[in-house]
Amino acid sequence: MSVTTATSAEQALEAFALQEFDVVVTDVQMGEMSGFDLLKRLRLIDNSLKVIMMTSYNSYESVLQALQLGAYDYIQKPIKNHASVVAAVQRAYESTKLQQENLDLLVQLRASHDQLSAANKQLKDANRKLKRLAVTDGLTNLYNRRFFDQVIKREIGRRNRYGLALSVVMIDIDNFKEFNDTYGHAGGDQAIKTVASVITASARTTDVVARYGGEEFVVALPLTDPRRGTTFAERLRRSMEKQIIEISDTEKTTITLSIGIAGVTATDPPVSTAQLLKLADQALYISKQQGKNQCNIMTASGNVRKIA
Repeated sequence: MSVTTATSAEQALEAFALQEFDVVVTDVQMGEMSGFDLLKRLRLIDNSLKVIMMTSYNSYESVLQALQLGAYDYIQKPIKNHASVVAAVQRAYESTKLQQENLDLLVQLRASHDQLSAANKQLKDANRKLKRLAVTDGLTNLYNRRFFDQVIKREIGRRNRYGLALSVVMIDIDNFKEFNDTYGHAGGDQAIKTVASVITASARTTDVVARYGGEEFVVALPLTDPRRGTTFAERLRRSMEKQIIEISDTEKTTITLSIGIAGVTATDPPVSTAQLLKLADQALYISKQQGKNQCNIMTASGNVRKIA
């Protein structure tokens, strides 16, 4: 080991200001500044520094005070075997090394933990995005048909089990082929996105809105009887009539919707997923056949009614 000696506490502090030390061995009695005072000053400078105090053989109070002030160890005087000094210094030095290694490992562990946490967050975000992509229509950001089929099956099962009201609304853009021929696919895409935004704005947070394919959309309205389902559908149809579609900076147009509604009240008998969707599809077909830009409702008994 490299050893630096000092003949007073003041000289020791001067040496300490110039370089770092792993272990300090100091006597208690050193003139103007005692070893205890030096210990206090050194601990303020470096709280982890190992300080070994040398104290008289029979001074229990000195030993206790040294330990209370933060001394790492003490050596009793008179010193009869210098090997004991070497051993004490060696223990202090090894303890310092172990502490530093532990700190280094802790820093590495924290860094690894932060990296692992960041990686886990990225993985969760990626999985969340993948899950969202798997159930989302790319053009409109609405749910896709696959997800809607799962949702409506679950909702109908819940409705049949607990006797709840439920409505389904099917929506189709009128004359979409002609619209595409006139304004191109970009214009058609803009029309589809505009319809999606209008439906979303009309729906509640509990409703499930999906693009069912092409220019067709579907909405599940949980806890909604056919009467309230028709109110939603007609409000949506009128909102779309007023909506301006911006094809370009200079070209704007409008479109209309044909809508079919099917629903069951809380007192109606159980209904299957296929039955309810078929009724809504039949109501939509009638809206298209009878002049478009209208809503029709098909009851569970097969009766159809146009909504004024």
